[in-house]
Amino acid sequence: MVQFGIMFNVLVGGVVEPIDWSKDQLQSDRSIIVLDESKLALYLWHGEKQGLVARRTALRQAESLKGHGYTIGKSIIGRDIKELKEIDARKIKRVPLDTELNEELIKVIEKKHKKLDNFIVNFELTGGAFVAKAETKKEVKTQVNLNLKPEIKSQAAPELIKKELPKPIVKPGPISEPTAKTIKAPKEDDSVKAKVAFVIISILDHYSDIWISKKEDGTYSVEMMNGPICSFSISGDRIKFSSNSFSGISTNVKNTIQQKFIGLNKLLK
Repeated sequence: MVQFGIMFNVLVGGVVEPIDWSKDQLQSDRSIIVLDESKLALYLWHGEKQGLVARRTALRQAESLKGHGYTIGKSIIGRDIKELKEIDARKIKRVPLDTELNEELIKVIEKKHKKLDNFIVNFELTGGAFVAKAETKKEVKTQVNLNLKPEIKSQAAPELIKKELPKPIVKPGPISEPTAKTIKAPKEDDSVKAKVAFVIISILDHYSDIWISKKEDGTYSVEMMNGPICSFSISGDRIKFSSNSFSGISTNVKNTIQQKFIGLNKLLK
């Protein structure tokens, strides 16, 4: 099967621009998207100088490409993409996951390929001309319409059943004041979720515009306009911050956030 790749630069405003397939495109003031059919993956690489808004915009474009592919003529490149792998150049050689993904991306870019028209590269060098393996727009539209029909029918059925069933008769019982015995302690999962919320609440006391993301390995990342604030993971029922968390903010703010978090945690005891 012929496998293709294409590289994009995300411009201001979120427009994606196809560019030459080259490692030199990975520049500090860019967010680069690399679509690779050979690995069924889409890479999003952010340069060191890219701010929060630019990275967030690029992520939306990458997610759109992952879901729909890229249309060239009557063909769609990357319709079967399964994974979106995001890389922050600031974390390379500091965070193992970003370091590993960056090395993987470089190998993809440096893999033997043949350049075709429209900035497309072909990883199958034994093949000749560009043969489209993707479906056309018309065929995709037909599939969507067919998938919608059974859903519309299934939505009407429950309404008919509801009208035919008699309403149950509920006899009111005595109303009692809540006691200490009726108040249940939060479950372990709820307790962990509460601690994650406490981290975010503590940070919001100092930064009104933050971006929170959850990685595939379960790690949470919190960032502001000027860069990262912290990253943490769940270890049992505890929050475990990474070694470089809060390194980019003042010590006073860091201590205040920590004290607020500790105070909120006491509510769970």
